[in-house]
Amino acid sequence: MLENKERIFNAIKFKTVDRIPITFRATEITAIKLMKYFGFQNPADFIGNRKEFIKQLGADMWSSGSRLDKFSVFLPGYNGPNAREPYIEDDQYYYTIGINTANSKISPFYGVNPPLANIDHASDIEEGFLTSRLKYYNFSKMLNRYGDNRISYENIKDDDDSIISIGNLTTVFMSCAFLRGTENFLADMAANIKLAEKIINEVSDFCLEYANNELEAFGDKAQYYGTWDDVAGQAGILFSPQLFRKYFLPVYKKLIENVKKHNLVFGWHVCGSVHEFMPYMIDAGIDVFDVVQTSARNMDLETIYRLYGKNVCIHGGIDVQKVLLNKKPKDIKDEVRKIYDLWGKKGGVIMAPSHMILPETPIENILAVYDAVYDLN
Repeated sequence: MLENKERIFNAIKFKTVDRIPITFRATEITAIKLMKYFGFQNPADFIGNRKEFIKQLGADMWSSGSRLDKFSVFLPGYNGPNAREPYIEDDQYYYTIGINTANSKISPFYGVNPPLANIDHASDIEEGFLTSRLKYYNFSKMLNRYGDNRISYENIKDDDDSIISIGNLTTVFMSCAFLRGTENFLADMAANIKLAEKIINEVSDFCLEYANNELEAFGDKAQYYGTWDDVAGQAGILFSPQLFRKYFLPVYKKLIENVKKHNLVFGWHVCGSVHEFMPYMIDAGIDVFDVVQTSARNMDLETIYRLYGKNVCIHGGIDVQKVLLNKKPKDIKDEVRKIYDLWGKKGGVIMAPSHMILPETPIENILAVYDAVYDLN
């Protein structure tokens, strides 16, 4: 029988697995509700409970957005300006490049009051305004983002259920959108091209240099490089394939090439219906496509398998919006069976909720996912 981490990496490499690996991801409220269900004495101590919790649930990993292991993400030390109230110091480090983040009930809300929202011309942006911030990071001191010694590198590096991860601040499109405002930036790419190109160039230079420093410092210790870029909505992509190929794909190619030099797995998280961009990213070398939002247009499991099932490992596939929230346990088990019928045990899939499981999701529906994995084994 395979260990959790071995099972996941087998799936990524399209090697045979003893069963399809499965991860858990949910809002904090949902996780606490489940902890209480399982009888944990301190249900809010996710770090202390994480190993026993995933064991009782029947998962291989507790994942988050763009990483397969929520608790093993490492960031450089930071000695720059702090976030100003009412904004928060988010654990994605967006505040370190001037992007404002606010608290919300479910997850942080990024890109509040974009700092470049009111400029009109490319000349209004100072040359190197982002790369000049690189001096604030201490890449020789990579720290677990939760700041808890129980999950320091030395304490988890040999765990069978930890995947050492890096890869923040390389969300190229979203960083541009958070700095400028999404609507403004999309309009710029159509009508204020010089300004759009200035922002893209500044963000791209920062992302690539940040990643290079990150990889040089920690690439030999990490196993997974996870990044995200929500370039699509549920109805389709947010801008044209031509613009993606021109402005963003070259950056990702350079980033992925550098990541692969360090023999890391590269995972790309994107929500929505992303068919027009996905072939380019697969050709560029991504290993994992996350989150596989099956409720989006033409993102059903059969289509995903037909188009990408032999070319990239998918992470996701269990819809949190309609299936987990509203269906019966039997229907949910049918969704799990569908994944088994398509992929089998030949690798290429890590089953998971398609995003954070919502607080109002019935517990029996959540449990049905993980029960089905073992029922079908």
